[in-house]
Amino acid sequence: MSFTKPDVPCKGRPEASLMERIADFLSGKTILITGGTGFVTKGLVEKLVRTAPGLRRVVLLIREQSRASGETLTATYRLRREVIGSRVFDRLRRERQSAFEAEIVSKLEAVPFDLTRHRLGLDDATYARLAAEVDIVISVAASVNFDERLDRALEVNTLGPRRVVRFARDCKDAVYLQVSTAYVGGCQTGRIPETELPRDRTLAQMVNGGSSGDGPFDIDAEIESIQDLSRKTETESRSDAVTAELTEQLSRQNKGKRVTQHRLTHQMDALRSRWVNAQMVTEGRRRARQMGWHDSYTLTKAMGEQLVGACRGDLPAAIVRPSIIESSLEDPEAGWLDGLKVADPLIAHFGKGRLSDFPGDPNVTLDVIPVDIVVNAVIAALPRIRPSDDITVYHVATGDRNPMKVGEVFQLVYEYFKKNPMQTRDGVPIPVHRWRFPGLKQFQRKLRLRYGAPLSLLSGLIDRTSFLPWSARFRRSLSIQQATLQRVLSLSEIYSPYTHLDCTFDTSNTRRLHETMHPEDRDLFNLDVTRINWAHYIQNVHIPGLKRFVLKSDDGFPPNASGPSAPATATDSVPLKQVPGNQLSGG
Repeated sequence: MSFTKPDVPCKGRPEASLMERIADFLSGKTILITGGTGFVTKGLVEKLVRTAPGLRRVVLLIREQSRASGETLTATYRLRREVIGSRVFDRLRRERQSAFEAEIVSKLEAVPFDLTRHRLGLDDATYARLAAEVDIVISVAASVNFDERLDRALEVNTLGPRRVVRFARDCKDAVYLQVSTAYVGGCQTGRIPETELPRDRTLAQMVNGGSSGDGPFDIDAEIESIQDLSRKTETESRSDAVTAELTEQLSRQNKGKRVTQHRLTHQMDALRSRWVNAQMVTEGRRRARQMGWHDSYTLTKAMGEQLVGACRGDLPAAIVRPSIIESSLEDPEAGWLDGLKVADPLIAHFGKGRLSDFPGDPNVTLDVIPVDIVVNAVIAALPRIRPSDDITVYHVATGDRNPMKVGEVFQLVYEYFKKNPMQTRDGVPIPVHRWRFPGLKQFQRKLRLRYGAPLSLLSGLIDRTSFLPWSARFRRSLSIQQATLQRVLSLSEIYSPYTHLDCTFDTSNTRRLHETMHPEDRDLFNLDVTRINWAHYIQNVHIPGLKRFVLKSDDGFPPNASGPSAPATATDSVPLKQVPGNQLSGG
């Protein structure tokens, strides 16, 4: 494993001048980006359009979506509605006014694609046209759920980048950039270097001194093993034993109800699908932790990096690894956020009085990075890809230069809601209390004793009183409470490795990148994380942004805090069961 510093020229290849303006480098170029409706991509597109007027075009590969009605949401429709219609372009709309629409339409093109299909699901004519036009390929599309099915995460996060790299190699003279995650470092502690992952060892083998007794890691064999497991699990879901188990569950679920055979068939299909999902999620977590990663997300993202390195040939390539991506520090405006990210479900439920503590080590670093700094790093890295024969890795993180501890984060959150409490539907302020940080097992045991046991007793009581007229309504309420409990238990299982991880991501390459930019670009694409004041960011930028852009609260900013001028429509809260809360990044 080795890497070449991004400012070291490679013989036989033209090197971008260290002081060349980024806008000049991008002038006349066509950039293709996968994951066209994602959080990071929206921020990236906005910054490119706003700061590189000479850019020829940005091609966004966007999945088409089918609705239950049979209607198809085309890539062009989704571009208009989810990207151009996004709040991310509010600043550009104000600045360009009547010229905005024509400019944005001339710069952006939506192309339907499927990351899980050969040649990205593109027809021959479109594939050939894009291969002839595209100069830069940026791979952002990913499944970012921590508890995604292992086989689905494999298709998108591992095999997907390989398909994108193959397209980039078919382009006449393109460069490739992969947006990954710093947490491909898995269970490693201490200082994590900005280097490629080994292709012949798991992280567990590295941590254990190079061998775990299982022999060299073979990524092709691992891919085949996961695909074989998926097929076997689907087959097992239709076995007599599983069918009997699901039938009994369905009988309890429908007790006292009149259900048609058509409805029963749909219910059984749904239960069978959930059974398969549960098996694959559990196996993904088990397998990932056995090999030194935390979950199916980080395992498959790491394998994606390995495949990129293995199949790129002489394609110039770089990898950007952000830590936990959260709301913007400055661009396009302070606090811009698109959906709930890692810490946000915990913040939301704490503010609503639903979560009094959570497992974690208050003394370890929670490495948070604003999305606009990630966007800046991606754009700034583009001119430096071609001069290097090796893959240059850039960690975009804060822990090594401006660390923030887990305990500090939640103290700042506590102070915010103490001064700016959320309210019940009746307008009563919701009190909050300082978090305690129990161990995972202690936290889960307390939840099961306090909530799980009473809910089980009530469930048994309802089963014996199903003939009463109010039982169906009570059963629905009980099901919601049980689902909520299971979700909190799941979140604690998912998050615990990250709230206990004692590591620091080295950012030497990223710092060097910033130092060697043109002086004006150093301001425009600022990568200096030491400028972040965490108390200001959490209390005056992030939480107000979360309330304004996601929770739709009308008190998005505390008195005298700077921020967007017009509040969004107010709602009371986001129910726990509606909060995904398991996303690490937009990549």
